Amino acid sequence: MDVKAKVKLLVQQVVEAYLQEQLKSKNQSIAILLGYQSSNPLEVLEAITPLLDAYEATLLLTSEWLPVPPQLDGKSYVLLEETEQRDLVSIIENTSVLVVPSASYRLLSKLALTIDDELAVWFAIQYQMLGKPIVIANNNIELTVYQLIHATHTVKERIQSYIKQILTDRVSWVPLSKLSKNVEQQMIAYEEKKALILEKHIEKAHRDGLTEIFVPLKSQVTPAAKDLARDMKIQIKQSSKGG
Repeated sequence: MDVKAKVKLLVQQVVEAYLQEQLKSKNQSIAILLGYQSSNPLEVLEAITPLLDAYEATLLLTSEWLPVPPQLDGKSYVLLEETEQRDLVSIIENTSVLVVPSASYRLLSKLALTIDDELAVWFAIQYQMLGKPIVIANNNIELTVYQLIHATHTVKERIQSYIKQILTDRVSWVPLSKLSKNVEQQMIAYEEKKALILEKHIEKAHRDGLTEIFVPLKSQVTPAAKDLARDMKIQIKQSSKGG
């Protein structure tokens, strides 16, 4: 490696370290949803351990992960099926990224089609509705080479269409080995994102009978939206929740 490449690598490492420290200093929060069982649960638990250490993480479990694995002894968690909806909404509003380290074809298809007939999918869809990142580990769902060889064309096409759809919806679809790194990238991108408030948002708030709306801290409000909000007596307030 030449000197120029070494310097570039060192600079990159310094920047990454700085960004990670910045994230920690802001006490960024994530939600980790263990909603679907895995063929290799130990691998899943090993992958989420760095996330539990690096972030203010809310761990949510479904009954599929009961009894609680020994690796999670001493870790606080929320049992999804026994938590009231208002408490789940509070978790969604106060976390920036949803991490799903073990998924299923059921989640993939329902998320792609926006079918919220089970709690874990409903929970994920709420993040989409608020424009918050979702990071899904694809280990249990990506077709193996043998499945690609033997599965019928229609099955492969259907699965690929669901994957394409959630990617279009800005869901990150990554190997479990890259989970932690991708969460970091999504967190940074989310912090830098600016919401744009338009006239149609003010009109919708007026139709809903609202006198104030809360928008993310870095939101940009168009002059037309500001004028309409003033005319309709709707206050636009910034909120650190971002939702």
